[in-house]
Amino acid sequence: MKNPVIASDVTAEPAGNARVLWISSLAFALGFAVWGMFAALAPFLIKWYNFSATQVLVLTAMEPFFAAAVSIPLGVLTDKFGGRSVFTLLLLSITLPLLLGYFAQGYYAFLVLGTLLGLGGASFVVGNAHVASWYPKSKQGTALGIFGMGNVGITVGMVTVTFLITRVLSGPNGWRLIFPIFAVATLLMALVYWFFTSDPPNRKLKNTSLREIFAVYRSGAVVWLVPYLYWVSFGTLTFFASAMPIYLLDQWHVDAIRASMVYTPPLVICVALARPVGGWLADRFDVFTTMSWLFGLMVVLALLMALQISLHVELFAMYGLALLSGAAAATVIKLIPMYFVHVGAVSGLAKAAGAACGFTMTIILATSKELLGGYTLGFSIWALMNVAALYIVLSRVGFRNTKPLTEQPRGTQEILTATPSA
Repeated sequence: MKNPVIASDVTAEPAGNARVLWISSLAFALGFAVWGMFAALAPFLIKWYNFSATQVLVLTAMEPFFAAAVSIPLGVLTDKFGGRSVFTLLLLSITLPLLLGYFAQGYYAFLVLGTLLGLGGASFVVGNAHVASWYPKSKQGTALGIFGMGNVGITVGMVTVTFLITRVLSGPNGWRLIFPIFAVATLLMALVYWFFTSDPPNRKLKNTSLREIFAVYRSGAVVWLVPYLYWVSFGTLTFFASAMPIYLLDQWHVDAIRASMVYTPPLVICVALARPVGGWLADRFDVFTTMSWLFGLMVVLALLMALQISLHVELFAMYGLALLSGAAAATVIKLIPMYFVHVGAVSGLAKAAGAACGFTMTIILATSKELLGGYTLGFSIWALMNVAALYIVLSRVGFRNTKPLTEQPRGTQEILTATPSA
């Protein structure tokens, strides 16, 4: 049996911090608004630059790809240096590519720009760890569920971009002003975050080395099972937000403006509204039983979506999946502080998985269209991924032999218990 990795002595849990919760939620929403820009812009790029549907699907997939790549290091840095500093620097880092976006020309320039704007999607990792550090475990599900409502930022970004392009920014290059407009917003939010938030005075991991934080990734199966569950739950949002405008345009001939402003935004709203509900359920009922119901219903709707019976049936399945996945994502996030001290590091891994799902599934959908002329194979693969998640939560494989932190001996907290049950 491996010796468990022991963290510092337990100190009194902070009671909460409403200011940090709401400012983090707003900053997270802004980061996701930046992340949603290209999903709204993509249908217009087909018209303006004569890009193919496959090219634009690849373009929109780059944001979740880069978000996945940076989420793990951002989570580790947040554990080490605290959410206030890391979130401020992240917002400042997003400002630069937004300013450069005004000058982008051609497919590869947009590809690089879209990739860099994936930083907005990584804002979840930093804010999640920052909020969790301020709340006791009995309230973390609800607090993180409220924080998760920042997902609605994708809708804000998509609707704002579409509205500005179609109603405000006239002229052949007027639409480019969307980039400096968002740059000003991120700069202002960085200042707000630095001056009006703080880290808890008893932050547990400030004296922990980066090597010790990275050790959590070798702690057992649970540290990899949680990200897979988040791959399926939060991945529903990243996948749909990236691919649905193009899918609705190409498969069902929905107008580009209608796809971006009417059909896609409710997906994100459904996810955002359901997250506090999922967090509340996770605080009050057995988290695995709750997840079993949620993932079970998601399997049914994912299979229905793969059939592509009609636009109305497809929309019903999409919105149903959005509601269920939002609640499921909150229950999965509840697991992280239950089993781990290093919330930022594990949140980074989970966020990387969720973002990578958006990238991977969008590429799979594009490949299905390119090679087979339709999207059935792509959605069938997605349904199978939901089935795998349901099996994990029903069987509790990997979790049966791992105790939550609340069941650990008093006086210490373990990153992950490696002690098998009798």
